[in-house]
Amino acid sequence: MKRLVVCFMFLLGAFGCAHYSTTAGLVGGIRTVAIPTADNQTPEVDVAQRLTERAVDAFLADSRLRVVDEESADALLLLQVNQLEDEPFTYTAGEVTEQYRYRLFVEVTLQRTGGDVLLEMGQLTGFGTYDAALPDEDDQGREPAIDAAMDMVIEEIVDRTTASW
Repeated sequence: MKRLVVCFMFLLGAFGCAHYSTTAGLVGGIRTVAIPTADNQTPEVDVAQRLTERAVDAFLADSRLRVVDEESADALLLLQVNQLEDEPFTYTAGEVTEQYRYRLFVEVTLQRTGGDVLLEMGQLTGFGTYDAALPDEDDQGREPAIDAAMDMVIEEIVDRTTASW
């Protein structure tokens, strides 16, 4: 009888945990995301395309959500670049600007492909600094600051969309 009870408890435990999964779901149970080209409300033409490409690369590197085309996706990550700013950041004693801070403002929404909003992140801001005297050639001037600002925003997006994992 004791042996029967032990076998029954073992089977109950084994079958009771059979449905358990180690993969957690995201908001709304999504597993795939599409990232259409960001909407651009700024005069800089290539900033939306660059942001989109960097976002795709970041989600691929993170690998908790699969990046797929819009028709196959559970959700869409909608990005809108609202504003860019180059503002003086540091000065010399003669009030000459030494460094600028590049700031990027992006509005972010995660919505199910059917249209229901899953997560509204509002407007996120990223920044990077650059030396005013350096040329933009060879990735020395403003370009690394733009990349740093984009990476800051994208890191926040990935963190928030995968926070429930």
